[in-house]
Amino acid sequence: MPRRTTTGLAHVATASFLASRATPTGGFAVALAGGVALARAAERFGARHGFGASLAAMLQTIAIMGPARIQVPLTQAVSAPVLGHMVARGRGRTALLAATFVMRAAQNALSTLFYVAVIVGLEAFTGTYERLFGWVPFLPNDQTGAIIGATFMFLFWAVAASVVQVLVYQRGLENWPADPPAPDVIQAEAADPDAPAPDSGPRPAERGIRFDPRAILLAATVAFAILLTGTWWPMLAAVSAWLVLASLLARGDRSAIKPGLALTGIIAFGALTAGLIGGIGLELTLRRTLRAALLVLVATWLRYAAGEDGLREVFRRLLHRFDRVPSLRETADVLDGLGSTDGLAASGRRLVARLKGVEPDPIPVTDAVLDWVAGEAGRHDPAEHVAHPALRVRGLDALLVALAAACALALPLAA
Repeated sequence: MPRRTTTGLAHVATASFLASRATPTGGFAVALAGGVALARAAERFGARHGFGASLAAMLQTIAIMGPARIQVPLTQAVSAPVLGHMVARGRGRTALLAATFVMRAAQNALSTLFYVAVIVGLEAFTGTYERLFGWVPFLPNDQTGAIIGATFMFLFWAVAASVVQVLVYQRGLENWPADPPAPDVIQAEAADPDAPAPDSGPRPAERGIRFDPRAILLAATVAFAILLTGTWWPMLAAVSAWLVLASLLARGDRSAIKPGLALTGIIAFGALTAGLIGGIGLELTLRRTLRAALLVLVATWLRYAAGEDGLREVFRRLLHRFDRVPSLRETADVLDGLGSTDGLAASGRRLVARLKGVEPDPIPVTDAVLDWVAGEAGRHDPAEHVAHPALRVRGLDALLVALAAACALALPLAA
């Protein structure tokens, strides 16, 4: 198996996808570099290895950041292996554009449907449309107009993004060096004056319970599913109480808290604004806003409580359990070799160094990034011996899941 090369390409995709999820705007453009790397994996080694590298990169980003904003690089994670395989089979640009458009339009439709149905609600979405665009004479000023407007917007974006994606992918694959050299930048991290110094100081004593990450994932999934059932106050109160208790008890990774709270504020503000502009009433607006916030907070708690290593270990075990499914065996092998967060940060610093002095125009910047993609893929050295943490389910883990499931008992009170 071409483990070293495939893992290097997945490493580049991970770095690109992480950055795309972290940036407030322009995530599509940032994720293009990772898409090119995954397309290269499928072009050179076949669709099975391409999808294995893609899934490994996505799971690694979830382990590092949690599941929030996973939709930003998702289309490229799905489409890149398909496009790389099509290029290897000699398909032309028209076929590539058609395939990309279909996949992107489908994902845009699902994302829009989730946003309208779960985050803001159809009534608020329609009301916002009527107040902001009701003056346009040739558009219907009702729910039909809102649906037509949304459909037009995501189809327009699907066309524009597909064209850019295919052009960048083709440029990267056509100019890919036969033997990518390491970028002509800093070769040793110790020589990088901007590299952060290792943390050798004392760490505060950890408090709380180290729950089994499998129980954490199951409990978060149960709580998330319950939140999707509606916006009734008793259920929202029950999930809020469980989340507060679970957060106080869990011993977690505090680095996940600030970005999670920031994203919670953004999503809650969007739901609140849509409800107020759409005129659906203060009480319903507050319920929808609270549910939107809780959905993000549950995802944040999952990353906080399970930690990067815990989530990665859960993913690894699930992949090995279902390793007969196509591409999952390749995914598990690549995931083990992706390495640490520090290695991703070093790749990011090398990209910044590579872009220094580049003319700030689309073509030179694109070529510099594509050069970095090929160089980083060749540079990455997958770990050969990965230490896997031992997991053991205890009574407290079962209690955590049971308390999450008990939130469903509040649903009959909503009647």
